[in-house]
Amino acid sequence: MTIASITEFSAGARPTRQARSAATRRRILDAAIDAFTVDGIGAVSLRDIAARAGVTHPGLLRHYSSKDALLGAVVERLDQTNADWLAHELGPQDVLGFASLARHNAASPGYLELYTALSGEATSATHPAHAHMRERYARVRSAISQQLATVSVRPGIEPHVHATLAIAGWDGMQLQERYAPDEIDLVAYVGRQEQWLLGRSIPLDPDEHTAPSERLDDLEAEIVEEPDLSGGASARKELIVSSATELFARDGFHGTSLRDIAERSGISKSTLLHHIGSKDQLLIAVLHRRDRLTTAEHLMPRGAAVDRLYALADSAEHTGRGAPGLIELYAVLSCEGSIPGHPAHDFFARRFRVGRRYFTTLFRTLRDEGSLRPDREPRHEAAWLMATWDGLQIQWLYDPSIDVAQHLRAHFADLLEPR
Repeated sequence: MTIASITEFSAGARPTRQARSAATRRRILDAAIDAFTVDGIGAVSLRDIAARAGVTHPGLLRHYSSKDALLGAVVERLDQTNADWLAHELGPQDVLGFASLARHNAASPGYLELYTALSGEATSATHPAHAHMRERYARVRSAISQQLATVSVRPGIEPHVHATLAIAGWDGMQLQERYAPDEIDLVAYVGRQEQWLLGRSIPLDPDEHTAPSERLDDLEAEIVEEPDLSGGASARKELIVSSATELFARDGFHGTSLRDIAERSGISKSTLLHHIGSKDQLLIAVLHRRDRLTTAEHLMPRGAAVDRLYALADSAEHTGRGAPGLIELYAVLSCEGSIPGHPAHDFFARRFRVGRRYFTTLFRTLRDEGSLRPDREPRHEAAWLMATWDGLQIQWLYDPSIDVAQHLRAHFADLLEPR
């Protein structure tokens, strides 16, 4: 074989090796997205992904040296796919493009499931995707703020404030849809908010005026209802639940072992199991403790519905100042628990369901008192308010300069007749 033929052979072989390597990486990324979507990010190992991709574990590691590196590649791929779509597919009729983008995301396999889980899980500063998600939120806020500043919108819209609120509501509705896919239509909710921002009329549900209302006080009691957990209260059990709260907030449910919790509590794993029964039971105890320390101790005051509404912002301010770890716990576990089969899934599904009933009744009361703007619909606003609050807390965990309470008050001003 001549030198020339060797050179030609090598030059011809190189693209083949590159193509094979690229195809393997694509297969690994496809398998990772499938696995993360079905089982959740924390519950999936590199060996699981290698088996799905049809490669060996060492073979996967030649392409991605760690789970963190693989997760980063997955996020980069999804973001690039979205960016390409935005650059080429949005038409002139898409003034803001919210509904069109939401529809595109819903049709992209794994996108909503992965980003719903990741937005909460990566709020911990130690998470490998934390910096990426923090920068992503800042970039999207800036882009939407610029949009709102350059198009014709409803009078009184402050671009930066309403960009933050729009992202918050969008994220929160994405989360609610994961728990109630038969009840929540993300595209419809996002589209409705887009039309409101643009100052366009929105049709109201004629049945809303005849819908029966529940008593707010009864629903408040249902929101903070606690189960009869076996074992009763004890100082050691409180210590275990407190330790688990801290670790679940930092590393998620799947990323925390019972051994980790036992070590943090200063006891053996067998002693821990004696007090809490199982990891799943401990998770539920942690979630109820979180509700007791936030919702239960800061229930909305009796009196006018307007006072009850604005008290929510006061509660958000109090919790953010005094118990930021409880906000992180909620963000991490509500997003991680959006995967069906997660031990927290039923807890959050019920919590969202009862919350929507409570806030629907609150907004109907506001309407009956003459405080709710006539173009606002109680059932829609109930779900959107919960979504906005959840989404604001997630953004705050990435950027503490975001004032959750002040943004909630700005949202309330959009909902109510001037006082």
